[in-house]
Amino acid sequence: MRKLDFKPKFKAELSNIEIEGIERIVDNYSYNYGDIPDTDAMGFAYTSSSSYGMYNVTNYVEFEDDEEGVLLEVSHFAITENDMLIMVAHDKEDNAVYFEIEPSEFN
Repeated sequence: MRKLDFKPKFKAELSNIEIEGIERIVDNYSYNYGDIPDTDAMGFAYTSSSSYGMYNVTNYVEFEDDEEGVLLEVSHFAITENDMLIMVAHDKEDNAVYFEIEPSEFN
């Protein structure tokens, strides 16, 4: 998982295929790396705002930012306009932090 140093541009809506893909990728990533829980523990719910479509995490899930050494709360997953899968997390001050789940981690 790669931390981004920019705010990505997200797709306005997610298709059913993209939502299913997010679930499978999260489950595979959880199984292979253990940094985040699987789909069941996330408790996903799809939402589309005026900004973009997102797959919200309804349960409290923490993720450790190795660079900063802090715990972040995972908020949601979204797909960028150029098809990057992004996990969005928030710090204690509610600042968004973006992580790309890279294609090599989809296995």
